[in-house]
Amino acid sequence: MDQMALNWQVYGWTLAGSFLFGVVFCLVVRWSSKRQMVGQTAFAVIIGVTFTLLIMIPFFGLDTVTYMFPYFIASGIPMISEYLLRVQGEIQKDKEKAQDLAKDLLK
Repeated sequence: MDQMALNWQVYGWTLAGSFLFGVVFCLVVRWSSKRQMVGQTAFAVIIGVTFTLLIMIPFFGLDTVTYMFPYFIASGIPMISEYLLRVQGEIQKDKEKAQDLAKDLLK
């Protein structure tokens, strides 16, 4: 493995930026959760990973981070698809149960 000379100042600033992004993004996720937005977890992960990778560019360089993006995309697409399909299925089941309950009450 190649040794890399660390620029500790850039490393520290990018870590601090990542932490601050995490704090702000936590507040956004909490806000969207209170608004009961459907499927917000998948989109929170997409945005979180994307911004974290972008924050890494000053330290690791554009080339390295550019090579990382497709790996996150390749593994993320199936996970996001499964999550959205599962959430939509649960919503549909809840809707059907509510309709059945309403029918029983109207009898």
